[in-house]
Amino acid sequence: MPHSSEITVGLCQYAPEVGAVEGNRRLGSDWINRAADQGAELVLLPELAASGYTFQSELEAAASSQATDGPTILEWASICRRRSVWAAAGFAESGRDGRYNSAVLLGPDGVVGVYRKAHLFNDEKLYFLPGDLGFPVFDLPFGRLGMLICYDLWFPEAARILALKGADVILVPTNWVANFRRRPADERGWTMGDYACVGAATQNQIFIAAADRIGEERGVEFVGCSCLVGPDGSMLAGPASLDAEALITVKIDTAQARRAKRRTPRNDTLADRRPELYAELAAGLTETSR
Repeated sequence: MPHSSEITVGLCQYAPEVGAVEGNRRLGSDWINRAADQGAELVLLPELAASGYTFQSELEAAASSQATDGPTILEWASICRRRSVWAAAGFAESGRDGRYNSAVLLGPDGVVGVYRKAHLFNDEKLYFLPGDLGFPVFDLPFGRLGMLICYDLWFPEAARILALKGADVILVPTNWVANFRRRPADERGWTMGDYACVGAATQNQIFIAAADRIGEERGVEFVGCSCLVGPDGSMLAGPASLDAEALITVKIDTAQARRAKRRTPRNDTLADRRPELYAELAAGLTETSR
């Protein structure tokens, strides 16, 4: 168990299967153990790793959902306890008021916390409620972690809030899809998700770790390319393959995120903000609403 700001992160890229709850539990367990075997102390699984993504009915979504004391979360927490690691993973959460596209943060002592996806994408709106927990930050022995899920990363306000709350690392379990470009990846092998990670990291001087899934599920193609980006926007690990399983491990020092905000002797990323000029943003104004 780490006692400094250094931590080895493991990004797990693979293909969960929609509706295969027991199979996905075994898959996630295997990947957490594999990552720990390779020295990872903080393991990240994809979005909805416990359930799969492309639900076709309310009944299927309900059958694939569970609370934080459900069998999948309990099994993954048991592995974290036994291996002395932390892990974050996407799951369909059965909440008191409805169902959420969530990420759970687990550690050697069990469930640390949950984040519920704030910005739902496409058919997710048929099966999930928008997240209602805000953007929590979790204090761990090696640093402060926030979580976003997939489409959340396209909203710069979300990452900025986590940075303002002192997050050193943002974990992004994701299911990036290939719908929006003729070629999902460019000549460098980067998807738009990778560029979004770079943008959020460099705007906030923060680590961004994204674990994507691969494969095709009911006509939806997922594009892999998991990555870890440093506070200066450098690609520290990845992007992984578009279509192959991958386990990426990389050591980071979360203290770098705090030091990086002092960009020059006269500049600090967060202190230089001008909130008094941001009234339009706070009011939610857009070009079409004026």
